[in-house]
Amino acid sequence: MTATATIDEVVCLRPATSTDFDLSAVINSLLQPVYQLPGAELIHQLSGIGDVGQMIQDALDEAPDDLYATSTASSGVENAVWPGGSTVTAGAGNRLAVGITLPVEGSQDLFLWDQDTGGPFGSADDLLGSVTISEDERGMGPLSKLAHSEEEHSYYYVNYHVD
Repeated sequence: MTATATIDEVVCLRPATSTDFDLSAVINSLLQPVYQLPGAELIHQLSGIGDVGQMIQDALDEAPDDLYATSTASSGVENAVWPGGSTVTAGAGNRLAVGITLPVEGSQDLFLWDQDTGGPFGSADDLLGSVTISEDERGMGPLSKLAHSEEEHSYYYVNYHVD
């Protein structure tokens, strides 16, 4: 007999990083001639700005995700089961009410994605992580699983129950 999973909410612990490489090193190498100018050390001491590249990298890494969820490993908002043809902004600490139900026969995966701009200058949508919901979890009450991506450095809790 098929169970039904209700996805109650998604909690963003950490959105994806905005770059897949160390942008701070690139910026600092480009700014190296500026760092060598007379007076650069004085400006550094007066402003308190030390590592400009890291400051820019940190600001980019705090950008929220354009979140959507699919029930298959196929990306694209056209495949989304939530929020329905669009995305939801998800930053660190955001609790997002979901309220969708999915049939669970054996097990059902839920994939979280960050919508990107695509080509020619952007990248494909980023997989932020996934969780597997089991039919055996029926009647266990509220459950929570961590969806995580090593590549994107993202962390999301998926809170759900199975009836």
